[in-house]
This record gives sequence, structure tokens and C-alpha cells, in this order.
Amino acid sequence: MRMLAARLLALSAGLACLAALRQYPLGHGWPVWLLYALLPCYFLLLCWRPALWLFVLPALLPVLDLAPWTGWFFFEEIDLLLLLTVACGYARWQPSAMRLGLSPGARLWLALATIAALAAMLRGWLWAPLPGDNLNAWNNYLSPYNSLRLGKAWCWAMLLLPLLRRDGASDGLRRLALPGVLSGLGLVALCALWERAVFPGVFNMASDYRITAPFSAMHTGGAALDGYLALALPFAGLWLARAHTRLMATAALLLLGLALHAALATFSRALYAAIPVAAVAGLACWQLAQGRQGRKKWSTRRVVAGLLLGAGAAALLALMFHAAGYRGLLAATVLLAGAFVLATQALPWRLAPACLLCALALQATLAALWPHQLGHGLLKAPYALFLLSSLLLAFSLWRRWLPLAMMALTMMACNTAWIGWHWAGAVALRPAALVLLLAALLLLNSRLRLPLWRMGRASVSMAAAAALMLMLAIPVSASYYANERFATTAGDWQGRLRHWRQALAMMPADWTTTAFGMGTGTFPGSYFWRNTLGDVPARLAYADEAGAGNRYLRLSSPGYRAGYGELLRLLQRVSVQPDTRYALALDVRRHGPMPVLQLKLCQRQLLYAQYCVHAPLRLLPANMAAPHWQHYQLFIDSARLGDGAWLLRAPVQLELAASGLADPSFIDVDNLSLRAPDGEELLANGSFSKANNYWFFSSDHHHLPWHIKNLWLHLYVESGVSGLLSMLGLCVLACANLVRRAAQGPGAHGAAAMLAALAGFMVIGVFDSLLDVPRIALLFYMLLLCALLQPSPPLVPERSPR
Repeated sequence: MRMLAARLLALSAGLACLAALRQYPLGHGWPVWLLYALLPCYFLLLCWRPALWLFVLPALLPVLDLAPWTGWFFFEEIDLLLLLTVACGYARWQPSAMRLGLSPGARLWLALATIAALAAMLRGWLWAPLPGDNLNAWNNYLSPYNSLRLGKAWCWAMLLLPLLRRDGASDGLRRLALPGVLSGLGLVALCALWERAVFPGVFNMASDYRITAPFSAMHTGGAALDGYLALALPFAGLWLARAHTRLMATAALLLLGLALHAALATFSRALYAAIPVAAVAGLACWQLAQGRQGRKKWSTRRVVAGLLLGAGAAALLALMFHAAGYRGLLAATVLLAGAFVLATQALPWRLAPACLLCALALQATLAALWPHQLGHGLLKAPYALFLLSSLLLAFSLWRRWLPLAMMALTMMACNTAWIGWHWAGAVALRPAALVLLLAALLLLNSRLRLPLWRMGRASVSMAAAAALMLMLAIPVSASYYANERFATTAGDWQGRLRHWRQALAMMPADWTTTAFGMGTGTFPGSYFWRNTLGDVPARLAYADEAGAGNRYLRLSSPGYRAGYGELLRLLQRVSVQPDTRYALALDVRRHGPMPVLQLKLCQRQLLYAQYCVHAPLRLLPANMAAPHWQHYQLFIDSARLGDGAWLLRAPVQLELAASGLADPSFIDVDNLSLRAPDGEELLANGSFSKANNYWFFSSDHHHLPWHIKNLWLHLYVESGVSGLLSMLGLCVLACANLVRRAAQGPGAHGAAAMLAALAGFMVIGVFDSLLDVPRIALLFYMLLLCALLQPSPPLVPERSPR
């Protein structure tokens, strides 16, 4: 019977995947062509090795997001991958395939959570009448089908649970899932680095630009990127802690640096709080495991000394950065790193005076003889000599020539002070002197009877990670935008409290709502119809002309009691050339003197347009008695849009938005066209005959109408007490299982990393819903399931007679 059910499920998933591909919009933009190559390759890969889904899904779930090109965000690319996974996984199912078990408590809580999730999905689906024409059923969050969009994450997790129990055994999670998570984290970090480089600039920390990376679900705000980084960052630390070769450690440090840059570039205060909380939770779990296994733990003396040294180094490096900028910060960090490594050696202290005098003499000679005509860039005397002394230190440590290493460190100290003076003058000498004093104090570690740290893989990795964190965090913390964000923390917290109280006030006061919630995905609709502030958020809809067989777009302007509110922008990516004149045509029907149609081309990734060219559109007065269509033709010059190299070229999008007065009003748009000088049409579905295909919308700044902004309140409002308690019980059981697993066997590092990921995610959940993004919710649920799994007891063979 189980075999038949598995085969039927596999057949249903395969047929659903083929049916979805027939309707999927795959005709606009180069990224959608990835699916043509990706899906067949993934299918063949699963036919060859079914367990490889453990690698592919964590690697592609965060980055395979083509909604800005396709316009589809209810049914996404990840659903195609998951349908293929279920089809291939259950097609080769065996009754005795599950090798990882679940405790009775885990089974009970999973059953309760499933019942609560299904009840909330049903209530959300029945929350509003179903649209009769289905035109607007799959393109806005006010639709009752939004319950299916959010509820599918838990359904996918339950469908993948048997496959996880089958393929996660035999160290499959470490061999496949962990590399998949690291690959996904690397891809997300590279996307974040690209976005920073293209828009505000990698080193521009004064701009208020906030990255979204590949998460299109942030088109209405939210913390999808923050939640993902909180989930994935601990596994980069796990890879660094378990690196057994220098090459692997270097790769782990590179990944950790990219991921930390992405985390800091979000300017998210919640993520800034989640990172140390996750680190403390993971280290505490690992220390507890070390103690229970009878292994050597970190002593209190080492912990306190490490914290004091770390705090002192952070303060001095911050002073150095304020005085001497990035160059001074880099030089001081490298100097302290060299002193940290040299302090693990048995130094010949009797030769220290001679080494000091020789180093000063050599430094003075090289500085005097350095040719002035090479004074450009890195060839300037202080930078070049610092680089030479650093290389000399590395070489002498490799060859164990400790007197030469002490000379090289002395020259590095001189050049660090010289770099500060060269960059900022005498102002930088005081922080440079303090950095030199700290480097000298670090060297005293070799004189202690019980050194605070020794030369080893763990100590070097931890020191390198700390140095990397400080080098990235200090410039960000000193930026104008970060200071502005922290200065408004109290006011933002009060606003968040008001929003939470309003979300609770919108709930009906009956026992069924208290028990099962208002329904999954119903909050945006509840805010639109029931908010107590009198706000009317902007919206868009597609409609058919009565009796004419014509489909058009209707844009509604926002209405807010406190002002005009945030516009809702309809977007489509276009490929334009710089300094080119494009022909723009459209039909417009106005209902009253307001709203005004805004039409422009902008450089935009998802939020926050950086450079815009407005279309010179002047609408004619509307006929109040009988509104009718008016045709407009005009030209728009692209200016510098589309300029730059291919890899660093900012994407360009056409934007439509309806703006008006404080009272909402609407305007109709149809037959939109953007043509190049050679007559090529750049827009897809400009007549809106296929509804939202290839069109995507964005709300840049005002995000409260779309999210409750608290994970646990989100669960209570949409799934009631049953959903809240069942998820809370699962989380507590998962954390307890991770602590127990860390204390029992060699998997302490993995259990500590998973506990850190859950802790960081929960901190983000205090300030954002998170579970209203399906791909983030699915990753969280899969992490919970991995934490709940445990090896099945071996089967006891029957005793045969002699």
C-alpha cells in the first residue's frame, strides 16, 4: 500500500510539473533561460543519484528567484524544483528506506503542527470570496489564494521529510546538505557584493541603500535576506572550525568574509544583534558538549582574557580607522595578526634588544634609499615597506627564523605608524602608538607559564575570523547611515509596538479565531480592509472591458491619513542602450482629475531606484461624465541608463505608479509599448492580456501593510494558539535534541552550528515575520526537521536455532 501511494505521489508531482511548465512565462529576460538548462540537468542528476537533492535544494532555494522577470510569485521556480524532487524521490521509494528516526514526542508535535497549518490554510482560503474571473487570484496578496502561497512551505517540508529520513543517513547531511548550504550562502553573498558594487559602491557606507540580493519577496519589505543569513552564517563558521587543510581554511575564511560583508551591508539592527547571540549559543553548546565528553574546555581565564583582548583590539582599530581610514585599519590589523602568531613561538628574548636596533637601522636605511619617483599607489614608501616587512615576517615564521621574525614585526610597527602619519598627519600617531603597545603586549603571551593561546588550527582560525569581522564591522559602524539607523532605534521600536497592537486589534473576538487564527496569508487583506488608522494602501488589478474582449491594468493610488503614503510601482525589466531615443506609447483612462500617472525608466534592482529618466507625459483632463480611453505617443531619452560593462551594468526597469491626493483614486492603463529606434519592442505583455506575466510590483518604503513584523505574533494572528504552541513546542524540542546530540557523540560541531542558526533566526523573528516568505520558511522548517531527526535503532536479528 505504501509503495502504491509513493508511486501515485510521484506520478502526480511529475504531471503537475509538466502542467506548470506549459503555463510558465519563459519568454522574457535572459535568467529565465536558466530553467531550460537547469530542470533537465536536475532531473538527470536525480535519476543518477536521488540523494543529491540534499545538495541542490539548499544551494538553489535562496538564489533561484526569477519573479522580477516572470512576474510569478505565487508559483515560483523553487516549486518546479520541489515537484521534480518529489517525483524522482518517491518514484524510487522503498518501504524500508527510512534510516533516520523521529522520537514519539517529535511525531506528536509534527502532527499537531500539521493539523494547525492545514486548519489555518483552510480558514485563509475561505477568508474572502474567491474571485470569479481568476484574473487577480494569483497576482496580489489580498487574494484568498495567498493562504496557499504561504502554506505550501509546510506542505513541502512534510513531503520532503520521508526523503530526508532516507537520504540524510550515512552522514548524508554532512556530505551533501552542508556543502549545499555553503554553496547557497556563497551565491547569496556574491549577489550582495554585486549589488553593492553596482549601486551605492562597495565602500560607500554613507548611502541609505539597503541590499535585497536575490530575494524578490522583499519587494514589499521584510527581512528575507536577514533571516537567510542568520540561518546560513553559522555553517560557514562550522566549515572554518572543521577545516583540516590550509586550502580549505582559506576558502572558509573567504566565504565567511563575503557572508559577513553581506550581513553588515544590510544595515539591519536585528541581524547585528542576531550574529553575537548565535555565536554565543553555538559556542556554549559546543563547550557543554566538550565538558560532558570529558574533553578539555576553555578555562575562565582564557575566556576573560580573550574577551578583554578582543574588546581592546576593537577599540584601538576603531580609533585607527577614524584617524587613518582604511589604510591605517588594514595595517594595524595585519600588525596585530602578526603579533598574535609570533606570540605562540618560543622567542629568543635575550636577542630582543639587538633585533630591535637592527630593525630600526634597516627601516631607516630603506626609507632613506627608497626612490621618490616610485611614489604612486602601493609603491609609496610606507605602503611598499609595510608589504615587504609583512612578507619577511611570513617567510621567517615559515622557516622558524625567530630573530628575523622579531625584526620583521618591528619594521611592520614602524611602517604602521608611518602609514597613519602619511595619511592623517600627527593625529594618527596616538592611536598608532596604542596599537603598537597592544602588539607588544600580545608578544608577552610567549613569556607566560601557561600561555593564553597556542599555535593551532582552532586558535588561528578563530583569530582570523575575529580580525575579518573587525575589519568589516568597524567601517560599517562608523558610517553615517549606520549611526542614523541606531539613533532612530527607540522611535522605530515604539512604531513597531503600535503596529503589533493594531494587528491584534484587527482579530475578531471569537474562540475559533483565537484557537485557529484568522487564516494563513490573511494579514495584508486584513490591514487593507480593517486597519484602525484609516489607511488605504495602493493596489493594482487587472480587468476585462465589458463586452469588448479587452484586458487592461487598473492602478489605485494610496490614501493615508498622515499623508500621501507609499506608491505601488509596477515594474518590468528592459534592455536599453545609453543615449538612445525610445518611442513610448500607451492608452490611459482617467477617473476624475486624480490620480496622476508616473512613468519613468530607472536603475533598480528591486527597491530604491538610483537614477531615473521621467517620461514627458502630460495627461489630458478627464471626462467626468463618461471616462474614455486616450492614446499618448511620446519619446524618452535613456541618457546614461544601460551604460557600463556587462557584469557591472545596473539593471533598468520601466516603472508605472498612480499618485494622487490623500483620498485613493484609480487610473486605467493599456497597450503599453516601448520601442527601440529600429522598431524592436522591448516590453513583453504590454497589453496586459496575460495579466501579471512579466510584470512585478514593488513598495519601496512603507512595509507595515504587508507584514506583521514579528514571527510569533504572525503565527498567533494567522494560525491561532494551536499554530503558535505547536511551533513553539517543535522549536524547544529541536533545541533540546541538539544539545543532547552534541553531548553524546562526535557531531558536536554540527549540533552547535544548527543551534546557533536557530537562535539567530529567532532573534530576527522578534522584529520580522520571516515565515511569510515561502523559501525562507521552507529552509527554517528543514532545519527544524534535521534537528529533530535521530538515528534509528539497529534491527535486532532473530536468533536462529543451532
